[in-house]
Amino acid sequence: MEYVLETNNLEKRYGKFKAISNLNMHIEKGSIYGLIGKNGAGKTTLIRVICGLQNASKGTYSIYGIKNTSNQICNVRKRIGAIIETPSICMDMTAEDNLKEQYKIIGMPGFDNLDEILKLVGLNDVGKKKAKKFSLGMKQRLGIAIALARKSRFPYARRTNKWSRP
Repeated sequence: MEYVLETNNLEKRYGKFKAISNLNMHIEKGSIYGLIGKNGAGKTTLIRVICGLQNASKGTYSIYGIKNTSNQICNVRKRIGAIIETPSICMDMTAEDNLKEQYKIIGMPGFDNLDEILKLVGLNDVGKKKAKKFSLGMKQRLGIAIALARKSRFPYARRTNKWSRP
């Protein structure tokens, strides 16, 4: 079985407070996984640790089979797209322009799949509307589009049909 994420006794402490305590999880390739819990349960902390924004206090994790202690972990993290709290978008730009800017930031050679990603998140018909005029839901969908842009092998969504819009 191939896992995209595994954690083994993962712990994150802030002083004496344990935000994550002995977390063991195994997320299979191709699965959709949700983090659900009360405020302060450690959901955001886990995402920050996995994305490399914070270090674990104890335990280990692997992303696509690469341990967090490996010098290859930074390369593996390039395959991850995450939204923590609010998406980082330029309010004076359109959805398409925001996505093009993200493509440039991550070093994509062109704008392949841009229309497909916008269609997938339901923003293909917003035209020249600036992000500052978007509803909260539209801004969140744009954030998801930006996170998906980081996945260089976006055709995965077509192969598994797991990302079809209701």
